[in-house]
Amino acid sequence: MSGPAAPADLRARARSSGSTVARRVLDQPLRRIGMGGAVVLLAVTAAFGGLQEQTQDAPEVLVLDTPVEVAPFELTVHRVVWTTDLPGQYLTEDGNRWIGVVATLRNTSDAGILGVTLRDALTLTDVEGLVKETGLVVPGVTSTSIALLEDGSSLSPVQPGLTYEAVFLFEQEGSVEPPSSATVQLQRHTWRSGSLDPTMAWWDPTTTLQAELDVRAARSDADAEGDA
Repeated sequence: MSGPAAPADLRARARSSGSTVARRVLDQPLRRIGMGGAVVLLAVTAAFGGLQEQTQDAPEVLVLDTPVEVAPFELTVHRVVWTTDLPGQYLTEDGNRWIGVVATLRNTSDAGILGVTLRDALTLTDVEGLVKETGLVVPGVTSTSIALLEDGSSLSPVQPGLTYEAVFLFEQEGSVEPPSSATVQLQRHTWRSGSLDPTMAWWDPTTTLQAELDVRAARSDADAEGDA
């Protein structure tokens, strides 16, 4: 049994706030988060801007190989692939695989940004068997790691003005077949101070572009040369 939903008055507060975070939390059965957890999470999201009025048009269509501005980054998604082996990155279980979104990215701000903000900028949905689950704050499932294509090392921090070729990696259970498609979402952040902390930071990841994209097996350099 999934358990009862949050009380009507609490859910009404979430709806009237315009906060997608609060609504997502309180729409879950109380068995998952508990009544106390619902109240605490609602308070926390309010403190950090979760209950600020948020208006958003429907996400635009993400087009491959087209640069888009999703503050504080410029992102260009090239392809989505799967692979069981990537130097420098390690799966949690033998037999699992990586679902990788290959992209070019650039930090458009004037300061270095930690990888956690970049992780929240690109997420996946509609993929069965991902090891990570959908979070409460960021739409979709965030990547396990973001690796540089050049050497497989993890990308963090993201320095301003530099262009990186990278892959957002999502671990999928090996018991599930590789997907033929996946929905990629890009999130824009807002530069503002927190309600409890006056320090300026990037908040409120909001989906601005998305598309269902084909997923294929990754090809090695030798395979690519053979096709030439």
